[in-house]
Amino acid sequence: MSKKTKVTEEVTEQEDKLIEEEELTLEEAQQLAIEKLELAIKDLQNEYLKEKADLENIKKRLEKERTLERKYAAMNFAKKLVSPLDTFELALSHEVDDEATKNFLQGFKMIQDQIKKALEEEGVSEIDALDEDYDPNFHQAIMTEKREGVEPNKVIEVLQKGYMFKDRVIRPVIVKISE
Repeated sequence: MSKKTKVTEEVTEQEDKLIEEEELTLEEAQQLAIEKLELAIKDLQNEYLKEKADLENIKKRLEKERTLERKYAAMNFAKKLVSPLDTFELALSHEVDDEATKNFLQGFKMIQDQIKKALEEEGVSEIDALDEDYDPNFHQAIMTEKREGVEPNKVIEVLQKGYMFKDRVIRPVIVKISE
């Protein structure tokens, strides 16, 4: 083998090594690109899952809000009918001797009973308070009085009836409590 051939072979070997290195670097570059794309895919999948979970949470919240709206839809109307009930009760509490007025009050009583029945069917109930422990969630105390034989913070008199609509207070009972 001549020197020239030897040099040519060495050059060829070096070129082959360079080509292999270039191929390796090309393969490495492709592998790196693949890894970057896989990471991007994972990030997008995570983002998709988060957005999907957010959407599900929004759907659940909206459904819960719709359910509550349906449940309490008549609450404002019920609040408006509570005061006329008090007026009927006040009118019916008066003693009268006149037969015509008694008949008139009997008609009031029938109307009052119909309104109460309709409200009860919709979920309105009167709050019982007399002789109960004072509870600021249901009672509004505007007076106190010391009474013998009565524990402190007991409701001793109901000054105005209170009402609940399903599980919500629409008007607290106005009460006098013991000291």
